[in-house]
Amino acid sequence: MKLSRLKAILKKARRVRIAVIGDFCLDAYWDLGLSRSETSLETGLLTRPIRRQRYSPGGAGNLAAGLAALGCGRVLALGVLGEDPWAGELRRSLKARGAEVSGLLTQPRNWATPVYVKPMAGPREMNRFDAGGFNGLSRATGRALLRRLETLLPGLDAVIINQQLRNSLHAPWMRAALAGLILRHPAKLFLTDARHDGASFPGSVHKINAREALRLCGLRGSAGSGTVRQAASRLHKRFKKPVFITRGARGCLLCDSRGIIAFVPPRVRGQIDPVGGGDSVMAGISLALAAGADPRDAMELGSLAAAITVRKLGQTGWAEPKEILKISKRAA
Repeated sequence: MKLSRLKAILKKARRVRIAVIGDFCLDAYWDLGLSRSETSLETGLLTRPIRRQRYSPGGAGNLAAGLAALGCGRVLALGVLGEDPWAGELRRSLKARGAEVSGLLTQPRNWATPVYVKPMAGPREMNRFDAGGFNGLSRATGRALLRRLETLLPGLDAVIINQQLRNSLHAPWMRAALAGLILRHPAKLFLTDARHDGASFPGSVHKINAREALRLCGLRGSAGSGTVRQAASRLHKRFKKPVFITRGARGCLLCDSRGIIAFVPPRVRGQIDPVGGGDSVMAGISLALAAGADPRDAMELGSLAAAITVRKLGQTGWAEPKEILKISKRAA
């Protein structure tokens, strides 16, 4: 893609309006200072002193933050949070990054705000503590969220469906309702980024990793094998929309009505942190398509965004327009 074309897409993105509906999570980084550890008088066990706490949006929240960082004109968060302290921190964190949070509904019962607590011993992440894995969406909450989305739909350029957790927003009846919404609005741009339920949303553009693509097609192989191309072709026929398959360091594969094409981003040297890389790909693809870009240009923008964020160690980082333009110039 020529630099002038990339600049034009990023400029149009300032007027784009995108809603993200999905599993909004909070990433909690607790940097430990084990040199200050002492024995608890109550349990006789060593304590794990926390030197510093850092919180940032995860799951659908990371995607929303990534869209805002890339310059999306309006990012609307639609999801469910619990009645707990984590919910307030997640709302605050999203607002600070430019996302609108009025669409984050509270379910007081049978729902905990999804949180990934990551104790960090220096650069090493220790065993996580996860909250939100036992959630159950109520019909009342789900229907209220769907009504909110349908009300917003006429003013949106795109809707991203995010699925991060198995026990989450995407109960079977909720998936069916979203699939029905896609069918009723064929002219609206819907995109799906799902870890487990990608096949539930035909009629939407899909971003999917190579392993999941192979699983959905009942195929075996690796990210670098020709079998991934077979999967891309089959999924394009099934969903009737462009399919983007991420392959780690091998870049991204696109299958649309013109066939299959790959894009390999600039090589990343040194240590990398893959956390958030897939969200960055999705943010770039979604923003570009919503701005009217060709799928091939969208794949390139998403891949460049991911090449930037994986360089940001120990954090769920995001890519900004100035960083995109800089890495694009270097790759030219």
